[in-house]
Amino acid sequence: MKEGLALYKRLLASILPYRKVVGLSILAMVVTASLEPVLPALLKPLVDESLIQKNQTAQWQVPLLIMVAFIAKGIADYAASVSSQWIALRAITDLRQQVFQHQLHLPLSAHQSTSQGRMLSRILHDIPQVGAALSNAWIVIIRDTMVVIGLTGYLVWTAWELTLLLLVVAPPMAFIIRKASTKLRGGNRKVQATTGVMTGAVSETIAGVREIKLFGTHAHEDRRFASIAERLRKESMRNVRIASANVPIVQMVAATAVALVIWFASALSAEDRLTPGAFVAYVAAMAMLFEPIRRLTSVNNTIQKGLAGAQSIFELLDTPAEPDTETCDRPRARGALRFEDVRFAYPGQDEPALAGITLDIPAGKTIALVGASGSGKTTVIQLIARFFSPDSGRILLDGEPISALPLGWVRSQIGWVGQQVVLFDDTVAANIAYGRQDTPREAIEAAARHAHAMEFIGQLPKGLDSPVGANGNQLSGGQRQRIAIARAFLKDAPILLLDEATSALDNTSERAIKDALVELRQNRTVLVVAHRLTTIRDADHIVVMAHGRIVEQGSHESLASAGGAYAALLASGEGVLDDESTAPRG
Repeated sequence: MKEGLALYKRLLASILPYRKVVGLSILAMVVTASLEPVLPALLKPLVDESLIQKNQTAQWQVPLLIMVAFIAKGIADYAASVSSQWIALRAITDLRQQVFQHQLHLPLSAHQSTSQGRMLSRILHDIPQVGAALSNAWIVIIRDTMVVIGLTGYLVWTAWELTLLLLVVAPPMAFIIRKASTKLRGGNRKVQATTGVMTGAVSETIAGVREIKLFGTHAHEDRRFASIAERLRKESMRNVRIASANVPIVQMVAATAVALVIWFASALSAEDRLTPGAFVAYVAAMAMLFEPIRRLTSVNNTIQKGLAGAQSIFELLDTPAEPDTETCDRPRARGALRFEDVRFAYPGQDEPALAGITLDIPAGKTIALVGASGSGKTTVIQLIARFFSPDSGRILLDGEPISALPLGWVRSQIGWVGQQVVLFDDTVAANIAYGRQDTPREAIEAAARHAHAMEFIGQLPKGLDSPVGANGNQLSGGQRQRIAIARAFLKDAPILLLDEATSALDNTSERAIKDALVELRQNRTVLVVAHRLTTIRDADHIVVMAHGRIVEQGSHESLASAGGAYAALLASGEGVLDDESTAPRG
């Protein structure tokens, strides 16, 4: 209960920036609630004075007052509904923006430990549930609570003895609602988790549609989705059963009390202790209590869904983001790197990815990292980019610990071309100038020429203004990789990290890119992870890795003739491909 209140208080803090509109909404609800008891109160003079005593003044005044009360109540209801929905939609938009921004600033480990589907479902599923708790539920709780208080006050004023019978049912109703709340929130958390799994499955299926067609796994994916959908249906139905049972049980308890009240009121009326008008007004007010009580009971499901969504959102927002991601005014780095006994294991992995790496990388030199898959080459690259931090040891940039430098500045000094090229659904020019949208057109064209990308860009329908499609699906693998290389040319960073940067290029493209990379390497520190001999042997220094350790280093000629690990890789072709004809076509 306390946890729920704390969550809801934190949730309500999201509407504080709109306190003026909140005040208007609450005022409108107060007006609505205060007019509610007026309607049954007018029934007493209507019956006693207009119908029984035939009072002519009452015969026109009472209907007029009823009409005025309904008009005022309608205006107040409209104002309360519109203003509360406006507040909720504003809060939803703010929360969506906060969640989106925070997800972007989370460390890479947080993204890897949470499924993409769960990340998406927070924005697409959890936040709308929070919005319902901030709009519809908020109106019901504030307005209907005041209505119940107002009508109950009128009942006490009219016949307090009868009202005591109604108040007897309050404890059992509160107990039923509380038990239902606990079960609903737990059920809604399960629904949210399963929704995240479903979103991830759909996302994976769309991304892997080519593989599904090639391997003929349509039936398998159908069964997998059907299993998740069925699980979601069962969990949702459990919540439906709890929510649906909650309302009638509460109503049955209340109806029992109402039946007793009507019987007792009839007895009082028979003894002339209650006038006919007072009796009608009392019964009407009591009947009017049913609807707000029903809404207050029903809204519990909406609140629990909203609280479950809020808990998920706040858990994300409370996850520490990467610190210090802003760039700062520091001189350009020279690019000298040093690893000092660096050890690192990926979260959840027992075996270390790096087991005591010590390595000097002089500024302006090109270092090639070679070795079999899983030897730790890409991990070295990722630690330099500070996607992860070493478990022990340290990495120095120009003599300073890289962990002590501003993160945004460190990454501004790094150009990256990886195996998996990510392009955004925009134009070719926008993707080349990604992160530097104010770049002159001439600079974009120059970068594309250096990367030998203008050869195919010139053949596109709109040239640099051609859309690349979602994740560049309008381009071939080699074309996407050349755009990524052009992006690195344009960034002009002192450190260049190439993780299989030419893996998707055909031989002709690779030869062209090779000349461009020779130019790009000038006055830059370059780390190359590659299997292609043509890429490796031009490096100033080759580092051979195995099982997270450096086992050999030197020039291509010295290592090839030493008959050690590098020579074995050349002979096996596992870590180094000596035959250019084995390269994939772009």
